[in-house]
Amino acid sequence: MLQKFALAFKTKTIEFFAEEDEDEYAAAGEGGVLAGQRVFVLKPDPHNPSPAGGEGENGEEAAAAAAAALATVSSFQAAYLHLQAAHTPFLPEAAAAADALAVSHLRRLSELKRLASGGAPADDGSLALTAHLEDQVRENQALLRSFDAVVNRLQAALDAKDAAAASLRWEHAALADGNARLAARLDRALAPQPGAGAGGGDALGAMLSASVFDSVLRDALRVAHRFTRALADLLRCAGWDLADAAAAAYPGIAYSKHGHCRYALLSRVCLSMFDGFDSYKFGGATNAADPEGIQLAIRRNESLQQFIEHSDADPMELMSSSPDCQFAQFCDRKYKQLIHPGLESSLFGNSDCGALPVMATVGPLYEMFITMASSIWTLHRLAWAYDPAVGIFQVSRGAEYSSVYMESIVRPKAFSASKEIGKTVRPKVGFTVVPGFRLGGTVIQCRVYLES
Repeated sequence: MLQKFALAFKTKTIEFFAEEDEDEYAAAGEGGVLAGQRVFVLKPDPHNPSPAGGEGENGEEAAAAAAAALATVSSFQAAYLHLQAAHTPFLPEAAAAADALAVSHLRRLSELKRLASGGAPADDGSLALTAHLEDQVRENQALLRSFDAVVNRLQAALDAKDAAAASLRWEHAALADGNARLAARLDRALAPQPGAGAGGGDALGAMLSASVFDSVLRDALRVAHRFTRALADLLRCAGWDLADAAAAAYPGIAYSKHGHCRYALLSRVCLSMFDGFDSYKFGGATNAADPEGIQLAIRRNESLQQFIEHSDADPMELMSSSPDCQFAQFCDRKYKQLIHPGLESSLFGNSDCGALPVMATVGPLYEMFITMASSIWTLHRLAWAYDPAVGIFQVSRGAEYSSVYMESIVRPKAFSASKEIGKTVRPKVGFTVVPGFRLGGTVIQCRVYLES
């Protein structure tokens, strides 16, 4: 039964194909194939090549080689980054390791190039894939080492900044504590003393000494020297001869050196700025030495309070915010006294610019002049906080040199006492450069230039 069913199914199958391809198979029968025989020819699909062919294997190898080359380039980039990180700061061992790793990656790239140009064997596909994975591992390891170096450097910088911040906090706390103690002492000094009367203020006098005044005076003279140097440079640029200017200021002075004529300019600056120092109003409208009716304690406390307030103020900001204050009026008067119209016309090209706002717009010396005026104004406020007030003096030309009241502004060895018949002649004063001061029984020497 089963055998008959199989034969019938075979017959129907043959007939089905015979009806569809009868002409084609007939032509094949003419070529020597037995009649009734059916031949089936299997052809490969042209759009789906066999995986066993050579072209598929070569494509996979090329892709793996390209991936390995890219991974090697990335690894070389990471190694070079690590090499750069090892130089800031310089770590010899890390730099050597990074250099060796970068060279190995370059050799790997050279080997890949050689294989790609010469053709790799079919067995190298798996090897290239393995090399690609190894390159990725090495790249990640190099990146991790680079990140560790960067993190260590940033951590070291952070630690240094933390230490600096802690040190600054400690210094700030110490300064705040010192300021608090000084403020408390000042409050006690300014507070009215029981039974002190008009002659009180002993606590205030204990805070003031000759060394305090001398320190503020030295700061003021340093600013005056800087202003004079800038003024001299500006005069040279304007075509002035400093020697002729010095001869006009102090005629007939024999200078030991040609460059000493600059002391004449410094003398004019200092004497002009300190003119009226012995007046409580410092060259104001009234030139009285001390206002009538003012008590000693009130005058000292007021002067010290103004000294403290002005020391903490910015003079440039004070000039712009309060152009009518006493300090601004002082600066205006001193500028007109120091810079005469002829000099101003030569320096700034406008003889009518006698006010400070004009000088601020055209004069390069404005800020330096205000700084110098502020330092001298501060010194004057301090001078009137003493009891008695600090006095000022200068020496006229031709006076004999005295080491008690005078100090030569040049080296003493440049001058020597000359001997005449039976007596010694001391050097003569040419002019006073910086005035001297008296603090009770203490004398701060004036600085003079001696004639050669």
